[in-house]
Amino acid sequence: MKKLTYILSGLVLLFFVSCEEYYTPKLDVVPGMLVVESHVTNDSNQNYVKLTKSLNFYSTDLTEKIEGAKVELIESEGSSLTGIESSTGYFTFSDTPISGKTYYLRITSGNDIYESEKEVMPPLPTIDTLYTNHTVELSYRTDAYGGPTKIETPGRNICINAPITPALQYYRFFWTAILPWKYVPPMPPGSIFPPAVISGASTYHQIDLFNIAGPKKFSISDEIENHQILFRAYDTTIYLDSASQVPGGWTIIIDQYGISKGSYDFHDKLNQQFSAEGNLFDPVLAQVYGNIHCITDPTKLVLGFFDLNSYRQYKYFFYSFGSGEGSVVIPHRLSSNFNIPGRVPKIGNTAVIR
Repeated sequence: MKKLTYILSGLVLLFFVSCEEYYTPKLDVVPGMLVVESHVTNDSNQNYVKLTKSLNFYSTDLTEKIEGAKVELIESEGSSLTGIESSTGYFTFSDTPISGKTYYLRITSGNDIYESEKEVMPPLPTIDTLYTNHTVELSYRTDAYGGPTKIETPGRNICINAPITPALQYYRFFWTAILPWKYVPPMPPGSIFPPAVISGASTYHQIDLFNIAGPKKFSISDEIENHQILFRAYDTTIYLDSASQVPGGWTIIIDQYGISKGSYDFHDKLNQQFSAEGNLFDPVLAQVYGNIHCITDPTKLVLGFFDLNSYRQYKYFFYSFGSGEGSVVIPHRLSSNFNIPGRVPKIGNTAVIR
């Protein structure tokens, strides 16, 4: 009887194993779409247009560049700037757009011509007021038992007010925070001379969502008020690699861009997609369409956005007297030509300055 049971069990197991089949979905190989990364401002050092192609699912390449293309920045009254191809698919311009004039981007690639919607170059942006507010930032981390632990970090929100005018109502910001420090090495045994003091700076860049601002719905205010740029904790040692480093005051660099309503909406949709966490009321993931179209074949999709921005940079020095709600923080604006040593173009990197 046991032998028969073993035989039947083996047959049943063999039946299920033999029915197992791996499903491999068949994915169509779709021709790559044109991808346009553009950033055009009144600062010639920032102006570029980068052309690539989207990759299919089976591709092992990192990117596919566009060869033999032509890029033009065309002003509506007839003048145009032809892009200079410094490397394959990467174009810069010899001049900058003028505030108040209308421009559009034209790309010629093979037999196709792509054009963006027309955009007006905004006037130079300004910050009316910069100030700080005491706040306590809440965050969570996992404890030794796998449970969430609430962390309260007191510090300051750095905020700005900016004007709203008929010609400029929307802004985008990017910040860089630099924390200088000093380190005094211990006296070497038997030495009669004190060791040289090592100075350095830790540099941090904005890495989260796009920081955009615009007039609130149903508001008639002529100013954007209390818009947060970034948060810095009172305890600056948490930003350093060693307790032996003595921190100084913060230097904050704010890149302010005047943008169009279309650019604001485009980046707002990207923020909604990036911040989705799979919750019930998160926005449905969908293609975010830009403002560039193929005029020779309207059925061809283009990924990207022609971003025409006005630009201005602000530099401030901050030092906090105290470490609580009653502390005093006085921001001091630095000259735009002020050279800041130790600025490192990498997140969390450290430069040592002798």
